This record gives sequence, structure tokens and C-alpha cells, in this order.
Amino acid sequence: MRSDDTGERMPRADVVGLRIPRPDGAVIAAELIGPAGHPLVLLVAGGESSMDWWRPEFCDLLVDRGLRVARYDQRGLGETTLGPMGTRHDGLAVAVGDALAVLDAAGAGEAHWLGFSAGGWVCQLAALDHPDRVRALTLVSTTPTMFGGDADLPGPVARLREAWANPPPDPDWNDADAVIEHHVEIDRDYAGDEFDEAHDRGIWTDTVRRSPGMHRDEDGTVEFEDAPRWRERLSEIRLPTTVVHGTTDPMFPIGNGEALARDIPGARLVAIPGGGHELPPSAWPFVVDAVAGL
Repeated sequence: MRSDDTGERMPRADVVGLRIPRPDGAVIAAELIGPAGHPLVLLVAGGESSMDWWRPEFCDLLVDRGLRVARYDQRGLGETTLGPMGTRHDGLAVAVGDALAVLDAAGAGEAHWLGFSAGGWVCQLAALDHPDRVRALTLVSTTPTMFGGDADLPGPVARLREAWANPPPDPDWNDADAVIEHHVEIDRDYAGDEFDEAHDRGIWTDTVRRSPGMHRDEDGTVEFEDAPRWRERLSEIRLPTTVVHGTTDPMFPIGNGEALARDIPGARLVAIPGGGHELPPSAWPFVVDAVAGL
């Protein structure tokens, strides 16, 4: 997106929408932003995130550095469907397959993988199991394992555990404003020193606009595929890697990022002062510089 003389956001001319069918019947909605032929950055968001999590202005910053960006909706968010009942699959292996399918649809043999939170797990597994498809890694607010319990990895802080123990009631899922407010209030607990409410509200406003029912009509059984533990394999990664982590992340305190940077040979750690488990505009320069520097 770009601004016109009135300050309004105008559609980019170099945006390509994709719909990518998966073997279990799900259809992944994706978007390519930037000139064809430029090096691709694959944006892998955390769990239960739409492509709107990667704001257009953030994508523009990467495009301005001479890159092309691919972003996509996770399953059951935005315009990505869950697939027919009885066929649905989920889990890290499925998420890696979805990400690779986006690369294939973009016509890209490889990309710089930028992953946030659970998206960082996807990126780590891609680098280990499909190193020919990964040019570099930027891992934001994530950990070297999804399993927990490692003595050197600090767990969620008390206020976040308290929020999980006392979740808010479900909103009226037919009331778009109530759904947006519900998600904004949940995200508030994941913030660092400050919560950028306008930024977060923009994410959920766009997500709900594109999927008014939030896929509530697609409830049904999903076959979950377990992923094996991979932390002990991280020394195999021989790719340029930057770990970006907020110093006040309540979900994965910064000790997780420090451990991840130690586990991957040659990885560099970039700390975001006061940053939480989020990616507001104040954190964008840290991430964009990390990507462009690799």
C-alpha cells in the first residue's frame, strides 16, 4: 500500500492474490507484495493469525529494501479454510507443508523465512528438513522447542498465566465489533511495556472484515499430527540467522531467545527494549533491519 496526497492508503499495483489447495481439502489464502523477481521473504505468523497480522505498512518497508513479500492466512483465519470435516489435519508438520506450498505457488525455490512465535517453530523445522528452500532465517519472539520444560527456558510470566486461568467469556460471534474487542482485550495481556491498541485493533478489524463468521461454521474434528522434538538438531542449521526478541515478552521471556541464538551456530540476537509478545510499529525497524542485513 501507498498513501495518496490526502493520506489515504491506496492499493498497490504489485499485489498478487493466491488460493492454494491442500491435500486435506483446506485452501490457503496468500498474497504476494512487491516486484516479481526480487528475493522473496516468506512471513510465517504465529498460531491463529491471519495475514493481516503482517500490516501492509510493514510489508512496504521490506519491499522498499528490494524484497518481495509473501504473507498468508493460517488455517481457519482470514480467507483460509479448514477443509471438509473428516479430512482436516493440523500440527507443525502440516504448517510446514502449508508454508512450502505458498513458496511453490509463488514460483520461488527458496526464501528468507521470517517467523513469529509458533511461526518461528515452522521456520526452524523448514531449515532443518528443507534447507534447500531456506535462504536465511529471522526468528521473532520464539523458542527452540514447543514442548516446554527445558530448565534453561523461562516460562510465561504470572500475569499471563493468570489471564489464561480466567479467560474472558466468548463474544457474540455475529457482532463484528464485539469479536474485534474480544481479541484486542486478549492481546493486551501479551504486550510488553506498552500496548499499541490502535495497531492491534487494525489487525483484528481487517481479519474480521475478511472473515465475518471467523469460520465458526466450520467446527469439527481435526487430526493433529505430532512433531518430534528438534532442539538437539539446531546445531545442524548452517544458514544466516537473526533472533529478535522483546526484553519484556510475557509469553516467552527473553531467555528463550538467548537460548535459541546459542543453539543455532553463528546466530545473532537482537533485543527489542520493552518489547512483548507482539510486533507493533515501534518494533518494525529491528525486524526489517535484521531481514535486510541477511
